[in-house]
Amino acid sequence: MLALEFLDSATLVPPAPQSEEVAAAFNTLASRIRQIDDANLTERMQAILAHKQGHALISAIFAYSPYLSRLLLMHLSFFAECCSRHPDKSFSHLRTSLVSYTPNSVSELMQTLRITKGKASLLIAAADIAGIWPLERITAAMSEIADLCINHAVRFLLAQAAAKGEIVLANDPAEACGLFILAVGKLGAHELNYSSDVDLIAFYNNDAAVYRGSQHIQQCFAKLVQELVRLLQERTKDGYVFRVDLRLRPDPASTPVALSTAGAMTYYETVGQNWERAALIKARVVAGDRESGQQFLKQIAPFIWRKHLDFAAIADIQSIKRQMDARTDGTIAAAGHNIKTGIGGIREIEFFAQIHQLIWGGRVPVLRISGTCLTLSLLMSEGLIKEEIAQGLTDSYRFLRNVEHRLQMIDDQQTHTIPVNTEARAKLAAFLGYSSIADFERILLRHLNYIHDIFSDVFKGQGSLGSDGGKLSFTGVENDPQTLETIGKMGYKNPATISEVIQGWHHGSRRATRTKRARELITELTPTLLKAFADTSQPDQAFMHFDTFLTRLPAGVQLFSLFAANPRLLDLIAVIMSSAPAMAESLSKNPNLLDTVLTTGFYRELPSLKQLQEELAQLLDAARDYQDAMDVIRRFKNEKQFQAGVQLIRNQITATQASHYLSDIADNCIGALLFHVEAEFAHKHPGALSAGSLAVLALGRLGAHELTFGSDIDLVFLYEGKGKDALPQKHILYNKLSQRFIGALTALTREGRLYEVDTRLRPSGKDGALAVSISAFDKYFNESAWTYELMALTRARVITGNPPLKKHLQEVFHNHLTSPHKREKLVTDIATLRDKITHEFGGKDPWNLKYAQGGLMDLDFLAQYFLLLHAHTLPQIVSPSSAAIFKTLAEHGLLKADAAQTLIKAHYFYNALLAMLRLCGNDPFDEHAAPTGLKRLIAVNLGLADFDSVRGTLLSSLAAVQSHFKQEIGR
Repeated sequence: MLALEFLDSATLVPPAPQSEEVAAAFNTLASRIRQIDDANLTERMQAILAHKQGHALISAIFAYSPYLSRLLLMHLSFFAECCSRHPDKSFSHLRTSLVSYTPNSVSELMQTLRITKGKASLLIAAADIAGIWPLERITAAMSEIADLCINHAVRFLLAQAAAKGEIVLANDPAEACGLFILAVGKLGAHELNYSSDVDLIAFYNNDAAVYRGSQHIQQCFAKLVQELVRLLQERTKDGYVFRVDLRLRPDPASTPVALSTAGAMTYYETVGQNWERAALIKARVVAGDRESGQQFLKQIAPFIWRKHLDFAAIADIQSIKRQMDARTDGTIAAAGHNIKTGIGGIREIEFFAQIHQLIWGGRVPVLRISGTCLTLSLLMSEGLIKEEIAQGLTDSYRFLRNVEHRLQMIDDQQTHTIPVNTEARAKLAAFLGYSSIADFERILLRHLNYIHDIFSDVFKGQGSLGSDGGKLSFTGVENDPQTLETIGKMGYKNPATISEVIQGWHHGSRRATRTKRARELITELTPTLLKAFADTSQPDQAFMHFDTFLTRLPAGVQLFSLFAANPRLLDLIAVIMSSAPAMAESLSKNPNLLDTVLTTGFYRELPSLKQLQEELAQLLDAARDYQDAMDVIRRFKNEKQFQAGVQLIRNQITATQASHYLSDIADNCIGALLFHVEAEFAHKHPGALSAGSLAVLALGRLGAHELTFGSDIDLVFLYEGKGKDALPQKHILYNKLSQRFIGALTALTREGRLYEVDTRLRPSGKDGALAVSISAFDKYFNESAWTYELMALTRARVITGNPPLKKHLQEVFHNHLTSPHKREKLVTDIATLRDKITHEFGGKDPWNLKYAQGGLMDLDFLAQYFLLLHAHTLPQIVSPSSAAIFKTLAEHGLLKADAAQTLIKAHYFYNALLAMLRLCGNDPFDEHAAPTGLKRLIAVNLGLADFDSVRGTLLSSLAAVQSHFKQEIGR
């Protein structure tokens, strides 16, 4: 008995009516079998017709698809072979035959490609109708055949051009030829349907192509592409391969069909549109010089994937959809509905996915993919859309694509329209396996309405104050009395001033509102803005801070679009403007920081150091060069610091958590930047220094893992200094590397500085070498170090360097810290140092937390004094944390428990207050000029009733610490 693996796998063949047409088709089939006169074929076909699913499959083809009926009769032997094995095997065999095929002439190539396409269509459609292949396999198989056909044609045409002496090719015609073909649209996404056009764009790389012709290289490649189109879409007795659409290239009305990559880059960077970005999401190289193609796709990636959230793209995509909708009557009905471009159609699902990709893809690299269903799934997994929406749209997409495929199977027409004729519609319903036209239409309408509801929600406009909010009008030159009344009722004390500022916005008095689109957006946002600021403790002040914020913006459309799409951001803006002037100033310099608020996980638990390292590494993988890497690291640091700041002012994290997180960010950024600096250095000095041989030592607040917002970082650079490292030239190289690293840390790029760096705590201070060997460092601390340098060493932490180097350094630090130190010398030196600092910086202002008498410096000096005094007998006291030192002292009876508790409380209070002042306040902090909102925010964050309690706690803490300092140090 013959094996019929294909038919045994079939499960969902739709029942076909027994009609005269079907009977006539079976008669034609029998006649065709007799004509071929092949005993083997006759036996196979008899077995197929005797098989229940075989007869059902052929009946369905004859009943519903004249196109497939013709293909079946044309390729009867192929069909019989396909029925004997699983479609995966048949497709693999067909693909292998095409890959190994070598054409001898254009006519032969055209015939072979058309025959192969016909066989592939028959096989894929049969696997589809029989329910063996899912949607993704069907569209992928169609796309793969298209890829192979285009590839064969391009290679043949390149070889022809080379034979004429126009171009010089390598052994492989496509390798280094300069010309490459991009597929976009459905082919680019591996989502081709039965009668799809293939959307292609042809580019050439002047630097890769070797042209020897008498004309211009562009003419040569343009002619080749025109011949490619003819070869693929011209109809012959064998049909056609694919219709080709070249209109997605840059400015198709005025450009040749093959463009240079340099010209294309100029176009995309200057006048490229959002719809082109959406199209290029699906771009991939399908033929020609793949290396040049991949290089080009990497170059245009910044055009497609904006590093900042791009909600303005929504308006452009919406405009495209409106143009499509204008061709319809705006209703959803089964008869005559276009399931691709009509209301609730496939295009709305694709646009929904692409809009989210355009907005988020710059920040979430995993979204830089082309498949519609996979995109929906990833959007869901990234928390950007709800699970039910992802699943619902995926189900609807599969349903509509299945309907689309059946429509196109009927007669190989590029149609997406449900038939108006009732009989034709009933036939389509039956072809899809529905028992009645009513069942089909009910499910179709359910999907169309569901899709349109979801799609429309993306463009949902923002509301106003509502009927109870009163009138708001800012036109004309005079303040509208009713508008002033409305603003006053909202809680503003100076409605006239607020109204005049808004009128100024409408007249373009701010750079951010000078374009028509910006003014339209701010007009729509004004009611929501006013309401957001009205909910703060001082609406007028918050609003005016926002106006100051606007004056510093170079442009407004992107930001206003962001607000329009995400009105909840305005609540955060209101808090920042009313409570955190320092944050407001930072935002005015970098408003794109608000993008991060919308990313998945912004308000979740802060990531660990390992997670930060993994995220930054992923971002750096996409960096184009050294300069880009510097900007990536700066942007990463700014965004993560902003995340910590927002969570701190929302009281989601403590100051201690914020400090640890900021320190982790710094460790991560310093390590990543040093890696790139070392790589650049190695390029200029190959083999001179081994990777990881320079250790970066953090001191001060970074060393103690207590970094605050806006802190500079204290760094020292050390190297092993043994063997080859001991040579004088190595010392010079390590110092050059250190200098370049400091330059990279402090350089002002478009993303700002990474950190301000202080290296004065290195041996011999500002007069010493930037980088010193460990032996020189060790000798310096044995023979020449001042007490304040030993105090600084208590907070030493190695943040980069290879493991043996780190271990060696920790041993050196520990030895110096646990050596005996005389009490008298410690007391004298610390007291002298404190007097100098008081003389230079003062100490009477209680809000100057660092230098105030009894403030942070005195507290830390106390801890460092105790550590140096007791570490030789109590090595476990060694810690960069003052609080940990006081706790250890109390546990071993070296400090009274109540004294330790007082100092520990002061430590956490000072650090929490400093974090809030550095984040939100101006420097120096002026309690009389500080906004009420800031004072309230500080009190809430510190867990105190009001700002008076904050002041009281501060004064009592200063007095307590000063008392202990005097008791131990005598000052």
